[in-house]
Amino acid sequence: MIMKCLICNTEINPLRLKALPGTKTCVNCSTTGAKRGVIVTGGEGDHTYNDLVVLEEDDYKTYLQQTGKTEEYLDLEDEEDA
Repeated sequence: MIMKCLICNTEINPLRLKALPGTKTCVNCSTTGAKRGVIVTGGEGDHTYNDLVVLEEDDYKTYLQQTGKTEEYLDLEDEEDA
């Protein structure tokens, strides 16, 4: 079934509808901003775990400032893991 955006009346991408079945707007008209993820490791020894914390863009920038990391530093970490 083809769904149209309530704001601009263009067709909503079928993949967006699959990911967000209740959506009423296209990506361009969405009021939700970009999100960033930070992996957090917790626990000790054999009981460690990883968790993903999803942050708004402003909160992510605050996280970078508080930890002293930069986006370039984080990009380098990703390249080393590959």
